[in-house]
Amino acid sequence: MKVTTISAEALTEGQIDRWAALQRGTPEFGSPLVGPYFAQLVQRHRGDVHVAIATEAGHDVAFFAFHKASHGHVRPVGAPFSDYQAIVSEPGLKLDGTAFLAEAGIERMAVSGLMDPYGWFQSAPLEPTLGYRISVKDGGAAKLERLQQANHKWAKNLRRRENKMERELGPIRFITGDQDPSALDTVLQIKIDQYLESGLTDVLRPHWVKAMMQDLFSRTNPEFGGCLITLYAGDHLVSGQFGVRQGGWYHPWIASTCPKAHQCSPGIVFLAHMFRHAEDIGIEIIDLALGHSHYKSQFARNPVTVLAGQVGRRATVASTAHTGPIGLIQKRLDLIASVEPDLAGRLHAGWAAVTSAPRRLIARGKVQTDDRASSHD
Repeated sequence: MKVTTISAEALTEGQIDRWAALQRGTPEFGSPLVGPYFAQLVQRHRGDVHVAIATEAGHDVAFFAFHKASHGHVRPVGAPFSDYQAIVSEPGLKLDGTAFLAEAGIERMAVSGLMDPYGWFQSAPLEPTLGYRISVKDGGAAKLERLQQANHKWAKNLRRRENKMERELGPIRFITGDQDPSALDTVLQIKIDQYLESGLTDVLRPHWVKAMMQDLFSRTNPEFGGCLITLYAGDHLVSGQFGVRQGGWYHPWIASTCPKAHQCSPGIVFLAHMFRHAEDIGIEIIDLALGHSHYKSQFARNPVTVLAGQVGRRATVASTAHTGPIGLIQKRLDLIASVEPDLAGRLHAGWAAVTSAPRRLIARGKVQTDDRASSHD
């Protein structure tokens, strides 16, 4: 087996088709984030995407896209929007994941949601974590009904939230495949305001991210493109999600809720309507990714196990990583380095991180208070 590395812009039509076909051959590889179209999208707007390709007997058998950092350290393509990572390959291929990465010049890479259905990274210092996916392939409305029947208190609370929203804000409208540019602007601006208020890094600020989001929004082909879904109460856009879809797999990145509707739990109401109506536009899997398990687990009752940590010959064990304030600083710096490709952007984001520290402390305390309150709902 031979591994070569090329720029994503050098991919041939045959290689793109082959990569997409390999995705279809293994259900775990269906996420748009590990396919050729996402790699090309990021390449168009950021320009530093590399693809490692394994070839055996003259046939391409595995693909993996990434960004080079330094000294063999790389990041997954599209980071920090790459919630999942995978070497997309032929089913049954015999492969040593660490050796594959080494041949591609990859010595170390942090992963947050590595999908490894064939066990190529069994010896890597990784820890399991949960990814939350909702399957509506066999009838989302019927599945929601079963959830409500299984938990009458939860169903009653859901109806109460919907009634409160309509009573205080107006009739509910749910729009699948919203094509209104102003709706996209609103969803993105709510998220930007949230970053500002909480002191988090604004990952929507870089030019390449803005261009990527607008490019996706303009692509309405369900085979690969953007998808905006919105929930209105009267004239108020109370919740919306925007992300990328490939075929029936939808991966929303940006989930925004209007602060005015906070008491109505708009995110929960939104997901309930998503359950009922995602099939209207051919969505079969709603991928809520990692984290925030309290609200995600209410709908995604069968989470999938993925892996987190580091891979590569120079990978370090998670238990040796810094924790506490030093660990938080390292995570922030790594996030900035991943989303800001140039020095000017990194300096701007670094200074913003320093000046926003008081807001982060306030926001962290508020989240802990909200979590304690929601645990009794």
